[in-house]
Amino acid sequence: MSGARRARRGWFRKNTVALATLVVAIPLAGWWTTRSDYKSWYNNEPRDPISVAAGGTSYNGATWYAANVEENPASTEKGPSLPEGTTRIRVYFRLQVDNLSALEGLGGCQVHLRAPDGRIWDEDALADDYQDRPTGCSGGSDDKPSSWRGTAAPYYLKPVAGKPFETVAVFVVPSSVAGSVQPTITWATKLPQYLAFPR
Repeated sequence: MSGARRARRGWFRKNTVALATLVVAIPLAGWWTTRSDYKSWYNNEPRDPISVAAGGTSYNGATWYAANVEENPASTEKGPSLPEGTTRIRVYFRLQVDNLSALEGLGGCQVHLRAPDGRIWDEDALADDYQDRPTGCSGGSDDKPSSWRGTAAPYYLKPVAGKPFETVAVFVVPSSVAGSVQPTITWATKLPQYLAFPR
């Protein structure tokens, strides 16, 4: 056996433990980081629907009722024209709180539209151009003078405990899915659950 071959064999014998550790550690590290990323995605993905019944469903300190979806609603304000191939959708949400302090827990909600193919639309800057009513899960009321509200003034109503009130959300979506999108609401503190409003 040549000296070079003996030296290589000796090197492998001396480093057997280190090499075995690498063989185990590299796949383990890959598994651990992949698992961590997957777990993070899994916990932050809205996938567990809480379906809202027509007669009302209690969730997150409020009673939620069926939502109404309106395609191409008339706007009370003149906004820019819609991009080609898109449709404006307004969703009316009805809810009730028995204690007005529960409205604080409704803040931070995110309203979405979900298509049957899995695509999700959030309220975004494009849709803001078409907002003509107050939005938000906590009622849309504010302390500004009514003169500031313009044509939307009649829609600014303070929620009353024990009485249903309505809030809206406006979206701009492709016309091809406008008839099939489903309104949903998520809260970062409740994920992966989300409220689903059947159409």
